Amino acid sequence: MTPSRSRQRIRAQRTHEPATAIAMRSDALRPFLGNTVEERRSRLRNMLRAERGAARRGVGYDPLRHAAISRLMREITGGK
Repeated sequence: MTPSRSRQRIRAQRTHEPATAIAMRSDALRPFLGNTVEERRSRLRNMLRAERGAARRGVGYDPLRHAAISRLMREITGGK
């Protein structure tokens, strides 16, 4: 048997629907964003920059966190 055939397949399983998981992650991040709109916007920009960098590098990227940060940014900017 060749090495590729002897490997086991990786299986994934979701415990929550994606929208629910993103909402839970967004709620978890809210207390750490700051008090003013400018402070929140600044922290969210930094977090988005870090997530995009992680996605480019392929190390430490969390798609749920990225989606949650993007959702929070849309809430602050009014959907822009």
